Amino acid sequence: MSGFRRIIAIVASAAVCAGTSEISRNIIGKTKLNSYSVPTIGALTGDVFADGRVDASDASLLLSEYSLLSTGETSTFTSEQAAAADVNSDGKIDSIDASLVLAYYSRISTGGYITIEEYIETDTADY
Repeated sequence: MSGFRRIIAIVASAAVCAGTSEISRNIIGKTKLNSYSVPTIGALTGDVFADGRVDASDASLLLSEYSLLSTGETSTFTSEQAAAADVNSDGKIDSIDASLVLAYYSRISTGGYITIEEYIETDTADY
């Protein structure tokens, strides 16, 4: 990884951890500096909070919803949240979806330049 890319990855990781929107990923998965969140049309896969990014907060909320559903409780998600939460498109919200969100977040936090859809297509043979 070049020095410039490493610096961008470090800054991106710090911004995501700090909860700022100064850095976001554009629709082709590259990290860029800007002053706005990624605009979304409909549900962004994995973005349960609908804040334009996929991160550990989404995985946590997804796991909370899965916990409710697995004990027979009624879903608290809107239809948009449910669509975003079903990361592997198997028709259910479960721990696999949360694991995919965390794995993807880990990858982009350490300099991976990829969309979640690309990640699911190429890096999830074990799921």
